[in-house]
Amino acid sequence: MQPTDQKPTAGTHRPRLTERRTPQPGDLICGQCGEANPPTRKFCARCGSALVEAAVVPEKWWRKLLPRRKPPEAGSRPTRRVGTVRRRVGQVLRWSFVVALLGAIGAYGLVPSFRGLVNTRATSIAKDVKGLFGTDLTPVRPTGITATAESPGQGPGLAFDNATNTFWLAPVEPRPPALVLDFGREVDLREAIVRVGNPADLQAAHRPKKLHLVYPTGRTFDVDLADTPDPQTVRVEGVATSVEVHVTEWHRSLRGNEVALAEIEFFAVR
Repeated sequence: MQPTDQKPTAGTHRPRLTERRTPQPGDLICGQCGEANPPTRKFCARCGSALVEAAVVPEKWWRKLLPRRKPPEAGSRPTRRVGTVRRRVGQVLRWSFVVALLGAIGAYGLVPSFRGLVNTRATSIAKDVKGLFGTDLTPVRPTGITATAESPGQGPGLAFDNATNTFWLAPVEPRPPALVLDFGREVDLREAIVRVGNPADLQAAHRPKKLHLVYPTGRTFDVDLADTPDPQTVRVEGVATSVEVHVTEWHRSLRGNEVALAEIEFFAVR
């Protein structure tokens, strides 16, 4: 017999409860005696107090990840549901996700190398997103400049002196020359302005046609250049503290066997 919505009177006989009900999600906790009551009750089954302001037992967080079963309707016979296989696959996927998530959280907290890898990747993604929406670039100058080859009096520093009448000059044999730049800090390179050749005589030396950028991580990026004395703004990509700039192809000059680079200036995300 279902309980009524009326509070039991003093003369009403109520069975004496000897054991407390184990609280279930959705149960109403009596504020007077602490008894757990089914959510359908209006008054406490132990002390008879009203349950209008009773606290509700919350559902456990992990149960929300599990699929809910709809209770069968009264008078219906249990039948085999359509899509049982699909439902079971869904359950397996949910549990697999939960196990993988808990494993990742545990590894992040207990394994320093894994935590460092996650932090590095997250920082890289954040910088990429910032680069997509923020175009505020600032020039970055290397603190260390060396080259694999150079002609006398035409060192690599001349390509970074902001002068329009100087240039780095290097022989292309026995192997193509390269610049080695150290920025002294991590920079997110996005752009460069390049001037090729000897500003006073464009045909006096070869002009870079392709620059091959190599980062410490092994990542590479190629830049194609036109055969013109005018400044060229080119796109570059790379997050690193240093970079090697290899001259792999060049526009050939009418004389000489050297390649000249007048100026190169990098820009990074601020």
